[in-house]
Amino acid sequence: MTSKPDFAAARAAWDAFWRHASPGPLVAAVVPRPGVERVAKPSSYALGPDLDVVAFAEQGLRWAASHEFIGAAIPFVYLEFAADQFATFLGCDLRFPSPGEGGWPTHPLAGQPLAEVEIRFQTAGRWWQHISSLAAQLQARWAGELLLAPPTFVGNLDALVALRGAEQVLTDLLDDPPAVHRALDQIDTAHAAVMDAFAELLDWPRLGSINRHGMYSTGRLNLPQCDFSIMISEAHFREFALPYLQRELARMDGGEYHLDGPGALRHLAALCSLPELAVIQWVPGAAHERDDWSDLYRRIDHLGKGQILGGDATRLHTWRRELTAGRLFWNLAARTRAEAEDAIAACAG
Repeated sequence: MTSKPDFAAARAAWDAFWRHASPGPLVAAVVPRPGVERVAKPSSYALGPDLDVVAFAEQGLRWAASHEFIGAAIPFVYLEFAADQFATFLGCDLRFPSPGEGGWPTHPLAGQPLAEVEIRFQTAGRWWQHISSLAAQLQARWAGELLLAPPTFVGNLDALVALRGAEQVLTDLLDDPPAVHRALDQIDTAHAAVMDAFAELLDWPRLGSINRHGMYSTGRLNLPQCDFSIMISEAHFREFALPYLQRELARMDGGEYHLDGPGALRHLAALCSLPELAVIQWVPGAAHERDDWSDLYRRIDHLGKGQILGGDATRLHTWRRELTAGRLFWNLAARTRAEAEDAIAACAG
């Protein structure tokens, strides 16, 4: 990995991070390489499912060559065409109403009796065939020079919503709870199978795995979430989401959760009761992104969980002193290698 010559050291740092053995924050910075024309990181979302895989692969290599990856930063590119890409491996299709904005699920199980549906990993399905083919080609072209982050495995209730529709699932929770659990068990079985398939496809035993946030593990890693949680009560979350999220986290070697929107905060205590959960990534949403969430950071820290935060060196040093739960991953805003290395050195001092 010529763009990350200290990859071995970064792997060791990430191992220590997940073992809760890091003495301070894990800091990552990606800065332009001096004297090299800057190339943008390729986006499968922007290009859509008909992307030119050769051009995509070459742009990825040129992007990596035009930047420096400092500290915990590891060069990677994310492959996904929709937030519900995982559901396409279970038989869902996608529609693309606007170019460059990602696809939307078609809810193929809407209107069907939930107790009769069969949800499984469809290895012969066109979306798995397409994604796995692209991934294999990228792996071959990059030859370990870049890592590939697979689609986010959006399982549990979120996958059921993609297959069935939110309104239908809300009705299911009231009308037929056993059928919901049956479907969620099937989704969880598929989740495990999809993870096994990507572990083999992307050579995780040798290269390790990385998710869309740039978090890395020498083992298995993805990014559990339940955005549907904003629509359900705390009791329903504990019954229908938490057990399946725990199963997902238990099959990973790094536990990060994507917590999205103020409406999901009522479930924070329940989430933090999961010992497998190590890190929370908070996303306030566009309407609240300028709000001050300092009290929430402190609350998550008080509940014993790590966090993903970012900003300049001044902000880093403020929060590294205040947040004491450990496992703080910081995306550092830096302009040069020297600036990034100085900030990292100050954290170690």
